[in-house]
Amino acid sequence: MGGVALAAATAMEANLPWIIVRNSKKDYGTSKMVEGVLKEGDVVLLVEDIATTGGQVLEAAKIITEAGATISKIVCVIDRKQGGRENVEAAGQVFDSIITKDDLGITD
Repeated sequence: MGGVALAAATAMEANLPWIIVRNSKKDYGTSKMVEGVLKEGDVVLLVEDIATTGGQVLEAAKIITEAGATISKIVCVIDRKQGGRENVEAAGQVFDSIITKDDLGITD
């Protein structure tokens, strides 16, 4: 699905700036973990495509908060219901999903 496309579309619709938080530094381009402008005091809506355990989005949240920004909410499109919500909320973040695997009829 791609979190970058979702974040870009959300930001464009809301007429707000956006950033990309990478899983790891790339050996090309700017070689930064955060692409775009993130300033101390910024308030961020963190958009994730699919949440499984929440590990990836919590890493992104850590990078954002270490930069001095605040996360208002973490929103994922699909919650696979494999601990993501619980782990994100245990870390003190607000979590919301648009749909869950149950909504899609996935029963595994």
